Amino acid sequence: MPREAKVQYLQYPNTIGHDVNHWISFTARDFKSHSDTLNIALYIPGDALSTSYKSDYDSVGMGKIAGSSGAQVIDAVKNQSGGFNLKKLTSDLKGLGKALKSEGTTVAMLEVAAKADVTFAGTKALIEKETGAVLNPYIVAAYKGPSEMRTHDFTFQMLPQSVQESAICVKIARAFKLAMLPSHAGGNSPDAPSMLFGYPDEFEIAFTVNNHEMPKTSMNPMFNIGRSVLTACDLDYTTESVALFFDDTQYPVSISMKLSFMELEVMHRGKIQKGF
Repeated sequence: MPREAKVQYLQYPNTIGHDVNHWISFTARDFKSHSDTLNIALYIPGDALSTSYKSDYDSVGMGKIAGSSGAQVIDAVKNQSGGFNLKKLTSDLKGLGKALKSEGTTVAMLEVAAKADVTFAGTKALIEKETGAVLNPYIVAAYKGPSEMRTHDFTFQMLPQSVQESAICVKIARAFKLAMLPSHAGGNSPDAPSMLFGYPDEFEIAFTVNNHEMPKTSMNPMFNIGRSVLTACDLDYTTESVALFFDDTQYPVSISMKLSFMELEVMHRGKIQKGF
């Protein structure tokens, strides 16, 4: 279906800019031409003024460092005669540890015990108990970089007071549906079905507070939202679980609309300096 050539401005409620001094503007633009496809202003709902910032780190083990006396511990394991004997090995290693009195020896003992535990289950726990120590894994926090885009949800409860206002609310919901879905020229044709989808629209979202748009600088006392795409549009036309319509029409008495957006660029310091 071709897009409307003329971009229509829609708003709810109709008192935005007069009795309503705080609102959100949604401007959608075509992915290829970057021309505006819709311009909608809605009141700021209760879940609108929240955002989140994340930095992802991984816990990375840097490895273990054995002492120079590790070879003596390995020899103690090799010198087991008549088969492996945990009790004898424990006694030998304990005696060796007392003799050398070094951290390196304890580290080597624990490393050997960890390797021996694969074949002789229980070695590691036994040696840790005898030495009263466990190996330091040398874990550090390694920065992974940005790995998630910010998301923002808005839930609007539209309660039109007339059929005319309900028609406007229906147009608003339809406009968001059109903007979030891909184009599919020829997709309904049995003779030449399209194998490609066109990209959906991108959104610019702006807060206006006390009739002034939030600044795109570090002077912004809250936050701005970056270029985004609409990932979900949930609509509920019932009124308190009851289907209600204006008399002699098919226009609903209420529309609950939840919009979920995802930004297209990751956050970094430069964006924070621009009010994001």
